[in-house]
Amino acid sequence: MTLTRIAIIGGGPGGLILSRLLQLSHIPFSLFELDASRHTRSQGGTLDIHHDSGQIALAEAGLISEFQKHARSDGEAMKILGKDGRVVWADDGEGRPGGRPEIDRKVLRSMLLDSLDEGAVTWKKKVIDISEDTTATTSAPKFSLHFDDDTTEEGFDLVVGADGAWSQVRSLLTNEKPSYSGITCIEAQIENVDYKYPDLAQRVGKGSCFQLEDSRGILSQRNGDGSIRTSAMVRVAEDWATTCGIDWKDDSVSKKDIIGFMFEDWDLLGKQLVLQSDHPLVIRPLYMLPIEMKWETRPGLTLIGDAAHLMTPFAGVGVNLALADALDLSHAIRSHAEDKTDWYTVLRRFEEKMLTRARIEAKGTFQNLNIMFSGEGADIIARKLGEVMGAGEHDGGQD
Repeated sequence: MTLTRIAIIGGGPGGLILSRLLQLSHIPFSLFELDASRHTRSQGGTLDIHHDSGQIALAEAGLISEFQKHARSDGEAMKILGKDGRVVWADDGEGRPGGRPEIDRKVLRSMLLDSLDEGAVTWKKKVIDISEDTTATTSAPKFSLHFDDDTTEEGFDLVVGADGAWSQVRSLLTNEKPSYSGITCIEAQIENVDYKYPDLAQRVGKGSCFQLEDSRGILSQRNGDGSIRTSAMVRVAEDWATTCGIDWKDDSVSKKDIIGFMFEDWDLLGKQLVLQSDHPLVIRPLYMLPIEMKWETRPGLTLIGDAAHLMTPFAGVGVNLALADALDLSHAIRSHAEDKTDWYTVLRRFEEKMLTRARIEAKGTFQNLNIMFSGEGADIIARKLGEVMGAGEHDGGQD
């Protein structure tokens, strides 16, 4: 086996499962993560892991049994409501072939971290520059990583950008940058909801509850820790959060203002999912890369996950794509190491497969966005979503 030096930038699900797969193949790697530790910040909400993509990667990583211990099949339930609270479509999530059970993002990340050898992750490492070593004597390029702590790691044969929406690695492959999708998300969270607000718990149920109308939505999803995460979403200009007049620094005022400004005529329970948040609201404009994303293959550099094909969460495929990308890239790296296939060939094959798959999902995601925030009534939205999505293809804004 040819020994290579591989750097993985980013410790999200894609970077972590790639690390696990390389570890199982005894291929050395270095994983660099911006967070100071696994406990530095909240990891977000819940994710549905698809049987035909994400679960395949977990199985090859030897983690499917561990995943099944934490997965929640009842989390596949979903309903769509109008702004008056009327249920216009509901699905209990049962009887779907293969299934797409939910798992909390923080649980998935902990599971992946626990599967790695001690010291596999180098924490608190922010990449500020990547340079090609022009003095290298080998025919294949070598790359150096420069970090914000004034340190440098040299001599990498492959740098994998698993570093998300604003990827440093992507800038070496393409000038494309994420563009604003037209949708801004205002996140709320209620903890211990069954005890504190049983009426809100009943409204959302065990899975997802999408309240949609008038080019806006209140999208809520049950988490395995007993909380409900809600994303109030609005179709507005990119600078809306700074120009709308809402005082986001005053938590009690901002909750009332967002309801008054955008959801005043919606039903009380829907509004309470925002008003009763146990935490300050978090504003997230949603961004996306071009649907027809592509770049010229460059030996020594590649991308996976959001770094390669960022899209909005309206088909629930983001993490599943990242896991599938990592699985395919691990096969490409093994082909280089074991069969001595050159880097250009293995990366070109990998990237063509990845981008073809992502293009299909990006088109569906964008179609869902335009249906959900079309301005039409809830009945029409539910019918159209049922036609294009099928049961269970959702992510509650937590992709």
